[in-house]
Amino acid sequence: MVKKLLEGDEVYIKSIDRFGRNYDEIMEQWRYLTKERNVNIIVLDCPLLDTRVETNDLTRKLISGLVIQILSYVAQIERENIKQRASKF
Repeated sequence: MVKKLLEGDEVYIKSIDRFGRNYDEIMEQWRYLTKERNVNIIVLDCPLLDTRVETNDLTRKLISGLVIQILSYVAQIERENIKQRASKF
């Protein structure tokens, strides 16, 4: 799917964790799509991360960056916890 995306296309995802299995994968996919492919991303469960919104505001850029990092971290921790629980059975 990613290879078919064109500049200005929009990707709708339910949650940021759909981009990868861990922090690094999520952050890399976000960077690749928004910076290299110039694709807009709309995260349905976190409207703050809607890249269609103009981010000339430095405060918004800072907050969006922090939110992406925090949600990516939480996604990785969740996956690790699930994996750990599953291995106990």
